[in-house]
Amino acid sequence: MTTTPAMDDLTADEHVQYAKLEQRLVDDYGDTAEAVVHHAVEQERDRFADASVHSFVPVLVERSVRARLGRPAGS
Repeated sequence: MTTTPAMDDLTADEHVQYAKLEQRLVDDYGDTAEAVVHHAVEQERDRFADASVHSFVPVLVERSVRARLGRPAGS
């Protein structure tokens, strides 16, 4: 398994994308701890570490994490 690139290896845009992604998930899954969301995002991002194109990785990560976490509370 390939390790997730360190946060220092991400571009400034990628930092912003993942920060917004994690905040959206925390907002939607209020009963889920931020650490759980962060860990899930990192695990899913790791799956795409070897992708030749990273443009859509945040979208794929979000879909995978949402599938993993199930329906948000109040939905």
